[in-house]
Amino acid sequence: MLRSWTGGDDRSRQAARPSRFKVRPLGREDEAIALKALDRNPVRDVFIASRILHDGALSSLGPSPLWGAFEEGRLGGLLHVGPNLVPATDDEGACEALATSAGGLYPTRMLVGERATVELLWSIVGSSYPAPREVRRRQFVYAVEPGQLVRDPPAGGPGIARLAERSDEDQVLKLSAAMYTEEMGENPMARDPDGYRRRVRMLISRGWTYVYDAGGTLQFKMDVGCASHHTAQIQGVYVPPGLRSRGVGTTAMTACCDLALTRHPNLSLYVNDFNAPAIALYERIGFHREPYDFQTIMLP
Repeated sequence: MLRSWTGGDDRSRQAARPSRFKVRPLGREDEAIALKALDRNPVRDVFIASRILHDGALSSLGPSPLWGAFEEGRLGGLLHVGPNLVPATDDEGACEALATSAGGLYPTRMLVGERATVELLWSIVGSSYPAPREVRRRQFVYAVEPGQLVRDPPAGGPGIARLAERSDEDQVLKLSAAMYTEEMGENPMARDPDGYRRRVRMLISRGWTYVYDAGGTLQFKMDVGCASHHTAQIQGVYVPPGLRSRGVGTTAMTACCDLALTRHPNLSLYVNDFNAPAIALYERIGFHREPYDFQTIMLP
């Protein structure tokens, strides 16, 4: 694991020094070695693994969004380049080498990943980007195994957990947009309504959106934002404001996670360190904190 980066020396100069790593874009012939490297920390690196497994990141036409840092044939780190700039490495030298590839055809909107790695990467490339609109400096990472989930009392609640269906699209879209606006500070339906609807539709079609249905009203939703053979990362957790502080979140999320764990071997998520209610909920139902944090740098 990289040590926490606190500054104090010239990272731009260090990035320019000779590196023991050779950096190149990854192609379809690199899939096995890439997945093997990502398997070293499957919860942390699930986003990139998911891009390979479910989005064809290494098999689509056009430039590869994934770059690798190789040392004597060993893949020491990866970098996803695109709207999300996401590093995956435990090696400071690999991170510095990969920084030369940070830039691509699409504007980067956020950097996200293990906090120490994101801080190091940003210290090298930050001067080439606009000033962040917000930095979520410390985000706790949690995971839960099937045997760790604390099920709701047998009486349960008034609804049922189920996969969202195409007929739920409008309700899910409304909840998803409200969650995103509350969490990210911008309305996705104002920026790109068609693109956001396509994203919601895609998650539903993959069987990655879970809802808690009480008599036809969706009281809760959560998505699997990305998944690998080892874990699924939960995103988009949302309870409408009028139902909060009434136990709905605990009941609904427990039921939805219980269902999700029949389809994925492990569930993980990350949460802002200042979001005390969400942290309390996750810990109450059995999520355990991982030994590292995430950081997200959001750009204009």
